[in-house]
Amino acid sequence: MKKSSLKKYLPTILIVLVILIVVGFVVRALVSPDSQPAQTQTQTKGKVDITALKNGGSVGDPNSKVVITEFGDYQCPSCGLWHPYIKDTIIPQYSNKVLFVFKNYPLKMHKNAQAAAQAVESASLQGKFWEMHNMVYDHQADWSNSNDPNSVFEKYASQIGLNVDTWKKDRESDKVRNLIKNDVAIGDQLGLPGTPSFLINGVLQQPKSFEDFKNAIDQAISQSQ
Repeated sequence: MKKSSLKKYLPTILIVLVILIVVGFVVRALVSPDSQPAQTQTQTKGKVDITALKNGGSVGDPNSKVVITEFGDYQCPSCGLWHPYIKDTIIPQYSNKVLFVFKNYPLKMHKNAQAAAQAVESASLQGKFWEMHNMVYDHQADWSNSNDPNSVFEKYASQIGLNVDTWKKDRESDKVRNLIKNDVAIGDQLGLPGTPSFLINGVLQQPKSFEDFKNAIDQAISQSQ
């Protein structure tokens, strides 16, 4: 390329480079939880019996020596980014090797996170935890900023075949609210850095990429054998 041509296209090249750098930082920020320590793996502030980390919406082998626990917020953008990877890669590949558990950790900064957690947990009482869980995460953009998220969740409840009247009563019940409150208490006791937070056998993971997380699971499985 001639010098004059290079000079001509230099501003465009620089703009493209800046855009690529910014996109890279945005993707990394979304994949990472709100406050990410430098380590890939770290100890939590408090200790919780592993039994408590096995309770919740779960899928996989209940007798597995490897328990993966996710503390998530349904309105959290980072959780929304991780969700397809968990749903389409981790669960299908590891459901016969590990127990994967989801626990609620709605953050106060997200106005509809608590309502979403209640919508999912009340669906769980009719045996449809994962159906509602996936529906809420898959359509996160549709209700996150809604002033009436429950009307959106009610449509999901109907679509997945719930008894909607029962679901609505359960959604506002003390049983559902206390279940979420207990999850949050466990997360607070652990001193979680944000959402999503993943623990493998009670040890907090801080993966910087999807591949980091997969490698941590493979290592845990290898060590359990």
